[in-house]
Amino acid sequence: MKRYIIYLFLCLVSSLSLLSCMDSYLGIEQLDLGGGKPEKLTVDKVVSKPGALEIHFSLPAGNPKHSQVIATYINKAGNEVEFKVSRYSHIILVEGFTGTNEVSVELAVVDEGGNKSDITQVREKPLLSPVEIARQSLLATPAFGGVKLEWENKEAQPFAIHILTEDQIQMGEKTLIEDPSKTIYSSDSLNTATYIRQYDNVEQKFGFVLSDKWGNRTDTLIELITPFKEQLIDFNTVKPVAYFNPSYGTSGKDYALFGYNLETGVQNDGIAHSANFGPQTMFNGITAANNFLAYKFFKIPEGQPTQRTYVHDLYVTFDLNQDLRLSRVQIYPRPSASYLYARSSVKRFRIWGTNDANTTRWSKFPEGWILIGEYEGKMPANMASITQEETDYFYNKQEYAVSEDNKNPDAKPTESFRYMRLQLMESYTPTETFYTINEFKMFGEVLKSY
Repeated sequence: MKRYIIYLFLCLVSSLSLLSCMDSYLGIEQLDLGGGKPEKLTVDKVVSKPGALEIHFSLPAGNPKHSQVIATYINKAGNEVEFKVSRYSHIILVEGFTGTNEVSVELAVVDEGGNKSDITQVREKPLLSPVEIARQSLLATPAFGGVKLEWENKEAQPFAIHILTEDQIQMGEKTLIEDPSKTIYSSDSLNTATYIRQYDNVEQKFGFVLSDKWGNRTDTLIELITPFKEQLIDFNTVKPVAYFNPSYGTSGKDYALFGYNLETGVQNDGIAHSANFGPQTMFNGITAANNFLAYKFFKIPEGQPTQRTYVHDLYVTFDLNQDLRLSRVQIYPRPSASYLYARSSVKRFRIWGTNDANTTRWSKFPEGWILIGEYEGKMPANMASITQEETDYFYNKQEYAVSEDNKNPDAKPTESFRYMRLQLMESYTPTETFYTINEFKMFGEVLKSY
């Protein structure tokens, strides 16, 4: 029993001795290993970056107990901002600055016991921040049904564009109120333009404010803008036509036998997999399904009966049952991950149009028809690492402005038409033998209904 009491006494003494060596560091009890505070670090070089300072430093030699380096500064809101790197790094990136005035950053070395060195101060001027560059370059112009926004984000830094519109707070008094549902998030150096809709065809005041992850907000860009008149084209009015001999089948067909009309020489429409995947499913209001699927024709080279080369141009023809002038179209591909910028998803296409005045419209093509526009889908900045923003764009926001996004100088995007012939020209995987589209949504101005 006596031996047991002596053992407990020794444990208690040891515990008290250990606690006497403890010190509080950032709210966590750290073991004080002695030796006093570490020496100051040495700043070797400071590189100015957009909204940041890249500080190169050297730790004092001969102290293996260094744990980390901490950099702090006080932002414009009066709050302390802190950055940390381990002892194995010799560079610390301090971010969140705005403006190009000189800023002050304090650096300190912390050892394993929580001891902190004296401060090393750095004073330098950062470059203009990405959110400020975006604000300076921000351009708001009228678009069909809304506003087109364009900006720069060469550093691919994340920031948000907040949209403000007028709201009446009391009789005769209006103010700009933010609409959170319209907020635009940018983190891409390529996709730096978008549209905000739907707004009436009247002059109205818009405000645009940008903010970044550090809580910085720019001043407000205020513009008086009159959106162009636009409406969503009712998909129920759009019907496929059979004048170019569309067919059904479970694979491609020989172009020499089925690909064109022997009397007119005009290429026939494509081969839909079945009625459940036929042209009408492209206009049924369903944006997330496995709808339209049509196979390409193939050609057999002379003397090589086992070889096939595919005709990549595939046509689908519709009667819109109204004369309209298109402003933009949206394509909704299959939502499966395997179709993301890949497989049979349509990458390049043309829109052809004509009207009732063209009496030879079913016997001649492209003669008598008008090329409304040619369009090509965007590619991710890095196919090996597709961002969430790029994924969301492809599945839900793949939009083409009929005039601005047209790639063909011979096209006439402002012409009105009743009959439409889609020319699917290229899929994201060129070797695919078919094309798929879930929905082809159209916007514009209806001039006449039938």
